[in-house]
This record gives sequence, C-alpha cells and structure tokens, in this order.
Amino acid sequence: MSLNKKITIISLLILLAIPVGSFWYFRRFQPNPPPWPPRPEIKITIIPGWNLRQIAADWIKKGIITAPEELYKVAGAPVYNYSSYKKQAPVLKFEDASGTPRFPLLNTKEANVSYEGYLFPDTYQVYADAKVEDVLKRIFDNLEEKITSETRAEIKRQNKTFFEVLIMASLLEEEVKDESDRAKVADILWRRLARGWARQVDSSVHYAVNRTGTVFTTSKERQVDSLYNTYKYPGLPLGPISNPGLLAIKAALYPSPNNYWYFLSDEEGKIHYARTLEEHNLNKAKYLR
Repeated sequence: MSLNKKITIISLLILLAIPVGSFWYFRRFQPNPPPWPPRPEIKITIIPGWNLRQIAADWIKKGIITAPEELYKVAGAPVYNYSSYKKQAPVLKFEDASGTPRFPLLNTKEANVSYEGYLFPDTYQVYADAKVEDVLKRIFDNLEEKITSETRAEIKRQNKTFFEVLIMASLLEEEVKDESDRAKVADILWRRLARGWARQVDSSVHYAVNRTGTVFTTSKERQVDSLYNTYKYPGLPLGPISNPGLLAIKAALYPSPNNYWYFLSDEEGKIHYARTLEEHNLNKAKYLR
C-alpha cells in the first residue's frame, strides 16, 4: 500500500473518531437534561343527581371553565328546547381512527336537547388545563364502560332507548332518596306513562324553574309552560333533569312491581304510597303540612 493511501485511510479514521468520541464523552460525563415538569392534575367529582348547572358551577371553582356558557357551548344548555327556537343543539362526534363512533351511547340522545344525563357521576382525574372536550371524553369513556352489554341488551329487550331510561333514572335520582324505594316508584311512573297519565314529579318542575332544595313546588311553579313540567304535560320530560348514577339507572330498568298508583315524599324524604287518589289526598293532608 502506498504512503499516500495510508495517510488517507488514517485521516478518515481520525475524522470518524472525533464525532464518535465526542458522543461517547458527552453521554459518559455530561449530566442528563432535567425531566419535563409533570403536567398538573386535579380531581373532579360529579355527584349523582347533579345537573349541568351544578357541574358548571363546580368546574368554575376547579378552574376548568370561567363561565357556565363554556360547558353549555359544548354539551348544550340545560332546559333549552333547541327545536322550538329553530336552533341546532351541540353534537359531539368522537370517532376512532377508522371513523367509528367512540361513544355509541351518545347517539341515543334526542337531537333537540343537551347532553344532560350523559355526564356519568364519578370521580375523575383530569389535567388542570384540560379542555372541556377532553374532560367529557374521560366521562363518556366511563359511561360506556359502566353500561354493560347485558344492560344494553335489557334496554333493547324492553323496547326502550337508553335516552328514555336516563330520563326515568334522573327523575328517580331527584325524587326518591331511599334506594329501596326507587324501583317501586319506577314501576308507578312507567305504568302511569303507559296509561298516558301526567307524571306530576316536583323535581322536574324544579329543573324547569332552576330551583334546588326541597322537592315541594308551588302552584305557580306547577303552571310554568315547559316540556320538563310533568304536571302540565303527560309523558316523559323532554330530556333528563339530572345526571343519574348507576343505581338509579338500574332502578329505572328493573322496576319492582306493585299495586300503587300514587306516591309522595314527606319532609324527611320518606315515600308514602297510595292505591287511589283518595288515599293520596289523605297522605298529602297528613304529610305535606
């Protein structure tokens, strides 16, 4: 091999050795860069029976939103009948990579109302700076998991929709505090629905007039012209009046058969049943003083 070739080869080896050696040196002796600071997280809890107004108020406290309208813009406004104002309710379209709807239960919602009822009560860990859509994804993931295939099959077997079951469950959640009574009241309300009777549920009126607290209503409130007013309009309300928990959903789906047609809740929340209107009026005189 000629001297010039040897010099060329040695030069190339030196040129290659410099970056390799530098890389080894920095990997060996230089400190690792500091890790990125963790993204702050917070916990949010949706209480069974909370409605969109109450959730919005809590999310304002948690710093997720600054005004209720930020939630309503995405999930829809409570009590609002969009079709009566010729407006389009918000539509949430979450799809996977293949274009398949990620949350099929959302497709059961009627088009003219908000997503009230679909914000499943639970405790969620979310990023403190998360967008409303991201928080809702977390909630809807949980809803899809909690509503099992067996539950969905039973809803279909009963020729109901998940939306109808949610409406009934929301009434039970608000109207009946004792879980042992919910299935009984569910049976009464489903049978009243089948007969075309007015439901006459005070909590639905509260939702319409934006009032919380006692389940009792005034005669003026019961005259409010709203499709959520179950005193004025027969049938189910326009949509859910709150976001019911799993126990209320199961009570709506698996009612306990009984012979009562009327019920009322006293000041302590105890349910009193009646088979006839006369018995019901006696209960009102006795327990609703």
